[in-house]
Amino acid sequence: MKRLYLLCMVMLSSLMLSAEEYKELWIVGSAVPGGAQKLEKVSDADFKYAGELLVGELRVTTTKKIGKTTRFLTPVLPDANIVNRGLAWKETTDVTSAAWQVVIAENRYRFHVYTDRKQLYGEIFQPWGELFIGGGATASGWKEGKMQLMKQNIDNPCIWTWEGELKKHENVEEPASFKFQGQDRWYPKAIHPYSADTDILKDNRLRTGGSDTKWTLSRDGIYRITIDLFNEKVKAEIVK
Repeated sequence: MKRLYLLCMVMLSSLMLSAEEYKELWIVGSAVPGGAQKLEKVSDADFKYAGELLVGELRVTTTKKIGKTTRFLTPVLPDANIVNRGLAWKETTDVTSAAWQVVIAENRYRFHVYTDRKQLYGEIFQPWGELFIGGGATASGWKEGKMQLMKQNIDNPCIWTWEGELKKHENVEEPASFKFQGQDRWYPKAIHPYSADTDILKDNRLRTGGSDTKWTLSRDGIYRITIDLFNEKVKAEIVK
């Protein structure tokens, strides 16, 4: 039993180290405006880019300038497009290794580099046509077809706002929780916090899809919430 416990601890430590191994990541190459851009570190195992890319190649690196200590997160498959539904990468020090391909110049590229499972997910983001808030903390509860519509910004279709009351409703399931949906039902489009029971007043991160985590109120009130879908950010304040 003791040996099994030690083995589990070693495996856990190994997983934690692999997820936290990268302090920062960069993209460099002909597809990168300015030649180099630093990725946003969303969590220990998630690095993100949201912005413009040009036609060309890019490499995901551990340093801004390529040198002897630079490591490359290179696609396993040749000619891998940065737009994909999840492609594996491997780490190498070979500067001639395969690069990620960008075949269309666009302003709304978004991709995530996951260091725990060694995958890259990429897309050209398209603004959503609707965004709703629903859940036990809202007046409509968890009922499909009754969620509250957010307001889309006229100048930036990726920005949505909502103002209204959020409070704990004791007579419903998960009475203090809520989330956001891309339609007035639970599937297919949804956004969630990175961790369950996140306080929306304290954490501005959100993610598209994934496990069904929810925001949970730390206090009742009239909230003003702004969501930037492209940059995956949320800003919330209590106005009353």
